[in-house]
Amino acid sequence: MLKSQQRLRNNKDFVRVFKQGKRHSFSGVLLSYIPNNMEYSRIGFVISKKYSPLAVRRNRQRRILQSAIHPIYPQLKPGFDIIISYTNRNKVLPYKDASVVLTKLFTKTNLINNN
Repeated sequence: MLKSQQRLRNNKDFVRVFKQGKRHSFSGVLLSYIPNNMEYSRIGFVISKKYSPLAVRRNRQRRILQSAIHPIYPQLKPGFDIIISYTNRNKVLPYKDASVVLTKLFTKTNLINNN
């Protein structure tokens, strides 16, 4: 699980990223991001009721995405607010696929350090 300072918490931060941020999607995962003028990046997850009306399924998908981001986070460039949302209805994205999709998205958006 990400540390408290590494997560987006406030509604105003989510709204700012959704309104002003850049967006890229791949395989049902939508990545929105915007610079935040901090020394670290913050990540938020959104799984809407359009995905599933059942909170159990939404929370499961959110936990899968959170665990997939954990090994990728140290490679991310600092100074961004990032929102990851999943849009495929009633299709669970497995952990292995989630980590591949997230890596491709971060590489596509140039948010990952190429070391």
